Amino acid sequence: MVEIPESVRDRLESLPHVVGTGVGKKRVDGRKTDEDCVVVFVDRKVAETQLDDEEVVPRSVDCDGETLPTDVQEVGDVTALAAEPAREAERTERLRPAPAGVSLAHPSVSAGTMGSTLLETESGDRVVLTNAHVAAPIGEASEGDLVLQPGPADGGDASDEIGRLLEWTEVTTEAPNATDSALVSVDPDDVEEEVLGIGPLVGFTEPAIDADEEYTKSGRTTGVTTGELRGRDARIRVGGYGARPAVFEGVDLFTPMGEGGDSGSLIGIDDGGFRATDLLFAGSPEATIGVPIAALEAEHGELSVVGESGNGEDGGDVPDETDEDGPAGGFGRRLRDRLERHHGDVREENGAFRVDAWPLDLLVVPGEDPDWAAERARGSDADAVAIAVPVDTDGRLPAIPAGVAVVRVDP
Repeated sequence: MVEIPESVRDRLESLPHVVGTGVGKKRVDGRKTDEDCVVVFVDRKVAETQLDDEEVVPRSVDCDGETLPTDVQEVGDVTALAAEPAREAERTERLRPAPAGVSLAHPSVSAGTMGSTLLETESGDRVVLTNAHVAAPIGEASEGDLVLQPGPADGGDASDEIGRLLEWTEVTTEAPNATDSALVSVDPDDVEEEVLGIGPLVGFTEPAIDADEEYTKSGRTTGVTTGELRGRDARIRVGGYGARPAVFEGVDLFTPMGEGGDSGSLIGIDDGGFRATDLLFAGSPEATIGVPIAALEAEHGELSVVGESGNGEDGGDVPDETDEDGPAGGFGRRLRDRLERHHGDVREENGAFRVDAWPLDLLVVPGEDPDWAAERARGSDADAVAIAVPVDTDGRLPAIPAGVAVVRVDP
């Protein structure tokens, strides 16, 4: 994906009506073409005749030696979404266990959405995911605060506690933000393994500009809706965080998929199992804005899906038990998800994972005993670089960086 130089962003975003920039495909009459472009997001389009020459968005810009066309796209007034009346009564009821996609909020917030099913942090906490502006209002939140399901706008009170605020991002108008997110510590028995109206959450993946994917979300206000990805790596001004707009960097922009109260929903691809790509946090009648899962994990650490939906025990390709033929189910699913997110297509091969990570062909071998995994890796074909990844005693994926190598073994 091309990177837009900051000087180019600064120049474009200084023009009248421009609220942000990103990378995407040029759109003609609302339809996506195959042409890469720099997307210039405006609150409203105006005729060039109403602007001075120096105020007109240029037809093309230079991005590190590559000339790309611009595409001006209207997004309206983008803001963090305040709760509006819900379309489906079930989503505003008290539910135990509660599926993702229903009403949730801090006691001093109206209502947003419980975005995820049960997740596990690197430190072993069991949590659900939502927005900071839903569960941790700016200047008011403290660790351990109550989080209600349903939210106060839907009749929730202290008797409707579903969890406690664990950690969150402090959104500021003084510097660019990467995410608007919060983790809520919950009792696993209070959380269902389903995303309401979609099905199980099976993992995470990256959105792709070049793919013709349909993106889906399940939210408290508008239920299940779908949309298209319009731009990635967007820098955009978002209202609703104070007297001045907050700037967010590295976010994704979709066609409109939500309304007020849908904040906190997971956006993702439903292709036989729901894989989340983004956390919805803002929008307008013309657009929806999401924080990529990679940005969430950069902020909060790795998040793993808990339960049958995320551990390979519900129709996944990964064997259920650790033995000489395959990796542990939960560990294997999380490892496979990580590989897919960073390297693309992954093939299971005799209990290991084969990855085409150009310029290398990787064979990733999980196992409880690192020496055993390393020995199996050494037995792989000579054109592969083999990596042995140990499983710890409770089957958790070790806290390692975006790459997966813990032990590197010569073929």
